[in-house]
Amino acid sequence: MPQIGRKKILTDVKEITRENIIEVLQKAYSIHKMNARRIQELIDIDRGIQPLKRRKTKRKDIDIRVCDNISNYVKKFNVGYFWSNTIMLVQRGNKEMHNTDESVDNAGINALNEMLGNGERIGYKDQWMAEFLEIGGIGHQLVDVKTDFEDEVLQTEDGEYVGSLVNVYTLDSRYAFCVYNNGVGQKKLMGVTYAETDDGVYFTCFTDKERFEIHNDEILDEQINPLGRVSIVEYERSFDRTGCFERILSMQDSLNVMVSDLTNDIAQRTQEIWWGNDLDFPKDETTGKTKTPESGQWVLTSSGADKNPKIQPLSSTSDNQSTLSSIDKQRNWILQMCNVPIQYDTSGGGSTGVAMDISSGWNDAEIAAMQKQQMIEKGKREELELILKAISLVDTKVLPADSQIRKVHSTDVNYKFIRRKNLDISTKSNALCALLSHGINGRHALIAADIFADVEQVWADSKEGIELYQKYAYENAAKQSTEQTGMQDMSDQLEQSPILKEQNS
Repeated sequence: MPQIGRKKILTDVKEITRENIIEVLQKAYSIHKMNARRIQELIDIDRGIQPLKRRKTKRKDIDIRVCDNISNYVKKFNVGYFWSNTIMLVQRGNKEMHNTDESVDNAGINALNEMLGNGERIGYKDQWMAEFLEIGGIGHQLVDVKTDFEDEVLQTEDGEYVGSLVNVYTLDSRYAFCVYNNGVGQKKLMGVTYAETDDGVYFTCFTDKERFEIHNDEILDEQINPLGRVSIVEYERSFDRTGCFERILSMQDSLNVMVSDLTNDIAQRTQEIWWGNDLDFPKDETTGKTKTPESGQWVLTSSGADKNPKIQPLSSTSDNQSTLSSIDKQRNWILQMCNVPIQYDTSGGGSTGVAMDISSGWNDAEIAAMQKQQMIEKGKREELELILKAISLVDTKVLPADSQIRKVHSTDVNYKFIRRKNLDISTKSNALCALLSHGINGRHALIAADIFADVEQVWADSKEGIELYQKYAYENAAKQSTEQTGMQDMSDQLEQSPILKEQNS
């Protein structure tokens, strides 16, 4: 039975040092190779390498093998829906434990978004990692200190840094793994990336204190790890570390058989067997073999006594509706199991947007994405801590010591995952206006409305206008409230009342 989910690599040692790293690496590498083989199998399946799980015993001359490849469809949806927009950093709040000025945090987080988005192309690197994560269940990225700034535009005229201050690499998960302690909390002890060559395997191993270069069970180089933590981040798609289509492979095999048999059925009707009744074909005088007609030839028969010669195709009714219905049900069942929305023909109308979201599976897709978001955010936060540490080590000649990006703490930052941001834009705009007019902080209102990708930059650019609008809205609301609840002037009531006037007279 094939392996389901990638096995987490654990060790009993509490710390990896020069003395035990070879032994730990050997055991970890053997477990990783099992994971790597299964990841390769899943990558092949995604590419369409899916041998048909049945043997044709009749009409072996017609054996068409079709790969429906719904696995690739499921993978593309997950990568597109969850990873198509860059994951942005936003400020957690104006009041936080470090008591940093709000404008300083704003500027620092905006600089981080710009550096990672434009300088480091983090959106592209995340999508690259997502291919391994969604197919194989795990993904890996490496954060390293940057020392070469020769090709970068270091500073603008205003003194702000332009470019990337760190190196973030996406690793091939077939050639990278992490090792954890087998105790409470499963502390990460080591991250490994390697390359296979003709003369052996070259390992680069990161612990929280050192970096080792190892070849053929020999330590070639040993250096201090300046980041003070394991430099490789291992992302998990789910707790069982499975790929997005790994659980439905048997159902996919069944679907491939159904589609292949339908195609064979159509081909067999195109190349039908012919049936002859009460007739004999002549034989070749030389060989004695029966002469059969070739394509395009006429076959002439004559009626003898009590004979009714016929030639016609031996066929069944050409009706594939039940087979097509079974294929559709199987495909929709697979998509439902994988939380992928089903495409329906909506030409008939009559359903609201919310009802269509529920019936077609978009609601389930969003719930599954929210669950996966918590898993991804764990890895993203670990990566952010490495990035901030790497920035703190950048030379002050490149990045001034008082730069605002140096003052960002990981706890100041939340992550903004953007999905379907252009859907129901009018509803989201109305929600934003309602939140702002009722006193919600502008940044939090922008996050809740989920309209813009880079919320932090929109807030920085719009802060003055939003706060002026809110001030005007408050003052106008207070003025209307005073006018509506104020006491009426009764000084002229006596003159205006005919009953009181009659009593006084």
